Amino acid sequence: MYSKLQSLLPPSTLDDPAGVAEELLSAVLVRSNFIPGVRHRLGWRGVASCPSDPACRTARVAGRDGVFGLGPAPSAVAGRALWQLFYFPHPDEDLADAFSVQAGALVQAEDYLQRVRDFPAHPEFTALFSVGVVDLTCDPRTPSVSIAFTAPERHVIRALDGVTVQTLQGPAELVRPGQADQDLPSFQAAMPLFRTLAASSAYCLGCAPDRLAHFRASLPRYVYDAHGDFGTERWKQGAELRLALGFGAAAEALAPGIGFAQGKTVLTWKAPETLPEEYENEPWWTPNIQGAAHSLDKAAMGIAEPPRLIVLTGFLGAGKTSFLSRFIEQQAARNAFTAVIQNEIGQKGLDGKLLGQRYAVTEMDEGCVCCSLAGNLRLALGDILKTFQPDFVVLETTGLANPANILDEITDLGGQVAFGSVTTLVDAPRALETLDSFEVARSQVRLADAILLNKTDLADEGTLTKVQDRLRQLNPVAPIHRCEHGDLPSALLYGVNQCPVRGVRLHSLDNHATHAGDQITSVLIDAGCPSSHQEFLAWIDALPESVLRAKGLLEFADVPGTQVVQYVPGRLDISPAGEADSGDRFLVLIGRDMDEAVATAPLGQTGPEKVPAGARP
Repeated sequence: MYSKLQSLLPPSTLDDPAGVAEELLSAVLVRSNFIPGVRHRLGWRGVASCPSDPACRTARVAGRDGVFGLGPAPSAVAGRALWQLFYFPHPDEDLADAFSVQAGALVQAEDYLQRVRDFPAHPEFTALFSVGVVDLTCDPRTPSVSIAFTAPERHVIRALDGVTVQTLQGPAELVRPGQADQDLPSFQAAMPLFRTLAASSAYCLGCAPDRLAHFRASLPRYVYDAHGDFGTERWKQGAELRLALGFGAAAEALAPGIGFAQGKTVLTWKAPETLPEEYENEPWWTPNIQGAAHSLDKAAMGIAEPPRLIVLTGFLGAGKTSFLSRFIEQQAARNAFTAVIQNEIGQKGLDGKLLGQRYAVTEMDEGCVCCSLAGNLRLALGDILKTFQPDFVVLETTGLANPANILDEITDLGGQVAFGSVTTLVDAPRALETLDSFEVARSQVRLADAILLNKTDLADEGTLTKVQDRLRQLNPVAPIHRCEHGDLPSALLYGVNQCPVRGVRLHSLDNHATHAGDQITSVLIDAGCPSSHQEFLAWIDALPESVLRAKGLLEFADVPGTQVVQYVPGRLDISPAGEADSGDRFLVLIGRDMDEAVATAPLGQTGPEKVPAGARP
């Protein structure tokens, strides 16, 4: 099992008891949705991250018409992750009538689905649809994993004074005094989601569970009065149920969990005993999923349909990472998996950390794509395609790369991928100056199949018109799309089949123009000591225009935590690092004649290294 955990989790996570369980559940959600046929057999019908909090997810599974919500909850135990579970019923589903009158009214509202898609942004709304808790524990040292589900057998809320609403015909009593406003079979309602999660865990871990335990504890009934005051009352029939599965030899017993100490153990089982009759047909006992007849599992069906390759390019600071993040989100929402091959100038790959490790990201930290990727692209693709079956492969080139230099190599990839598009992003407010100054920028536009004129909110209409005229001079064929923050529907870019028809014009263009001719270099500064925030801002303000890009992870003496720094001339973004906190503190500068900028950097530098941009350091 340890080898499976290694393939699922980043190496650093395996040594992090506090975060390993949370990362594992996220990895299971992603990995089990890689292959459409497998995904369908496991029971998934759709998984998406929520816009306001990507750690929260909505999911549809077989056996329920509504939408489940999963949101991380605080856990006081290292190696254990808790996820609050919600169920948002379909308006026409019979189960919708089991929720409270207030919840039922919201289910019929016009904005119901909009709220569901981003349920973390509406906590009062979301609380009405809580059904239980999923928790997962992981100990890579043993190794062992457990996944459990806790929910009321029936979640009953009694209205002491009843529920009356005003209608056009006058007051109408919907709930009589003392009767149940809600009588929800929570455990039964949420069991399809747990069943799918458990089957996905078995699939990803490569083994069936060898322990099972079912617990039952008493649960009070909730009551409220006309003033909105809530309380509880003893209820002989009230019960909370907990079902737990264990994987790994160390899982000798599954803990009953908080609140079950005085409860009843309904069932325990461990291998190699005969499977308990109640659960003998559950999908988590068969981790080896085969492709179904309607499956899109290419390997299982013997279909050699390669993933589509998108070459993503654009000059420094054009917004490629923002576009890529949104592209991945859009594909995930339609159950398509995107593998990313990234390339970075300098020795530190920042953008891979910003995107996180929930996706297949390979960072190319030595050199840039147009100079030194010749041997690495095929190897990187081979590694990705051995493990995953992506629908798309996005090659995100450095901002100083000329995509013409990889066209021959893409041709040599043969049947590994189907070449789809060169997509070029253009920074609207800086476009004219950049295109006048850098041949690489002009080549990126000439070679584009689709051009995204980005950051249009930062330029007036007159500037945008001039930029579009210039782009059209360089490339009279490619469509030009205006956007902000790299946000554009991928279907608008690539059509229904996500794959535009390429012209033959690319092969007649010069494929030797690189950034070396523009005399651009990169400098890596290891930030040994933190500076003050104000000192750093003053230094940024004084940077010459020859510094085209700055990016890194820094600490400031007067600001708590590690900060992500992103700079292009005229724009500076500093934000908390969060998951991007890798332990290293550094700043990469890209541009011309940067000696003075490096010498005055208030970063307590421990020896900056200057290399030609694109050369192997």
